[in-house]
Amino acid sequence: MQINWTNIKAEILAETKDILQTEPNFNADEVLDLFVKVIEKKQLTEFKGALPFPTENHTGIQLKTARATLAVKFETYLKSIYELLSIEIEGELKVCLVDFFKRFSLLQPNRDSFMFFDKDDQTLVSLYPAVYFQGKMPFGKELKMAYDLRNAIAHKGKLYGNIEPSNNLETVISDIKDFVIAMLFITRQFKKELIPILNPNDLTDYLQKQRQLFKVWQSRFVHIEGREEFAEVELYAKEVLEDTEETNEDDENFEDIKVAREGKIDELRKRITEKQMVILGEVGMGKSTTLQYLHFKDAQSALQNKHLPIPIYFELKNLTDKDNLLQKIIDRIGKDQDFTIEMLKKGRFSICLDGLNEIEKNIKAKVFTQIKNLISDYPNNFYLITSRPQGYNREFDDVLQNRNTPVFVLQKMENKQISEFLEKNGKKVKDYIQAEIDTNDRLRKIVQTPLMLLMLIAVVEKEGKIPTNKALMIAKFMHSLYDREQKQIIDFDKDTCHLLLCYLGYQTRDLTGSNSGLDREEYILPILEERKKQLGLPVNLLDFLRKALDLNILVNDDNQYSFTHEQYQEYYAADFLMQFKKLQKNEK
Repeated sequence: MQINWTNIKAEILAETKDILQTEPNFNADEVLDLFVKVIEKKQLTEFKGALPFPTENHTGIQLKTARATLAVKFETYLKSIYELLSIEIEGELKVCLVDFFKRFSLLQPNRDSFMFFDKDDQTLVSLYPAVYFQGKMPFGKELKMAYDLRNAIAHKGKLYGNIEPSNNLETVISDIKDFVIAMLFITRQFKKELIPILNPNDLTDYLQKQRQLFKVWQSRFVHIEGREEFAEVELYAKEVLEDTEETNEDDENFEDIKVAREGKIDELRKRITEKQMVILGEVGMGKSTTLQYLHFKDAQSALQNKHLPIPIYFELKNLTDKDNLLQKIIDRIGKDQDFTIEMLKKGRFSICLDGLNEIEKNIKAKVFTQIKNLISDYPNNFYLITSRPQGYNREFDDVLQNRNTPVFVLQKMENKQISEFLEKNGKKVKDYIQAEIDTNDRLRKIVQTPLMLLMLIAVVEKEGKIPTNKALMIAKFMHSLYDREQKQIIDFDKDTCHLLLCYLGYQTRDLTGSNSGLDREEYILPILEERKKQLGLPVNLLDFLRKALDLNILVNDDNQYSFTHEQYQEYYAADFLMQFKKLQKNEK
């Protein structure tokens, strides 16, 4: 007979939620799902008649029979968890697991080695490994009662551990709850290890990693002394229409005219009817930080609601000629290929593809084709793609499939957004910078992009004044990073660092046509070695790269090195050209 686990889980939750709720962050629904999966995985069919909830609907004989069954199967259930886990884990974790179950699962039922003490407000004190239990243990009373009841009932009603099975129905019901809560608690304690065994395609670990990545991405935005996080300010975008001719209400087909859409990106992607959108923005406008912020929010939401889309984020600059975008998605999710393909077919993903303009020039056509094929083959997913304006020319439209991918342009920050940005990221210097912006329209135009405004905040916090132009602002910001590093590391030579970065910026831009990621051994070190020899610099290049990464000037993703922001690469490339021209002029 098929067990109706849906009803049983609902009944268990109704009977035990008042106790389970006493433990913070106890996700009863999730634990109950695992509980059932253990029973099904190990084929513990005896549980079919052992969970007679709601208890008040059953006779005394049924309840006492159920309690006796649970007393016997309590040990069986715990041994089942042990068997599931011991196959999958190794090393120190396995040692801890064996030690735990020697005491708790009765694999070695020695009363003297089992350390339960019901004292100090029902606190359970144990000698279990600290990796699992430290000090207080939740549900100490229920665990102790379940253990002692199991022994008492197994010994056919004899007094054991000051426990004698009672025939009082209220007590019997309480005993049944103790057994169930004890099993749920042990399931929860090993939830992290059980999930990949019982739910091989569960994406919790993936989503948690994506959420944690956001702190790494935040630190890359701009490294301001004393603060490692950037506070997001939502940016505004307007749709670009193919037909931009002027129209008026007197036109015969006025009602059929398409109206440009606009709003915050998060709102737009939820509001538009299409499954794709392209976001265009100039350098420093916040395309990457916007996508990363949305990716973070989506990961949080998907953790709370398994029916919401699973976010995937790619920096396209790190693709190489050996990469296949579909395979990269499969590898990124880290699950069975058939499972991931099925998820793609069902449209379960929200896929962010960041930086069309940063794709290495020799593989750009190939990658564009892969993106177009991905959208065509798996059209039910949502695709959000970014580029600088010159990097996209409606390549993802498809006349045959009647697909017109909407294009939106990020709008530069208005006065209200600038003020909000200063409040969140530069409160100490807000009043001074705001006053300067209000009286200097040229400065206001420069800092309408998030990256430039954050650079200005960093420079003003250090020097107390505003640079006279954009180039000087960037230069002072980059040199402020060197100065801070020099204070912390005695042997840091900022002049050498700058010379190497300028050459690297020029050569990588010349080589790839953009801020594409390049392999360290194949490209980055040879470029730097060339400059080192040209100038006779006594520098350890690996040490230099580590420092450039620490400063967040360079970034390394899977051994693909690039500048953290394209603005940085452009600055260094331009500075190298200026040095080169100055040298040529002096030689003449």
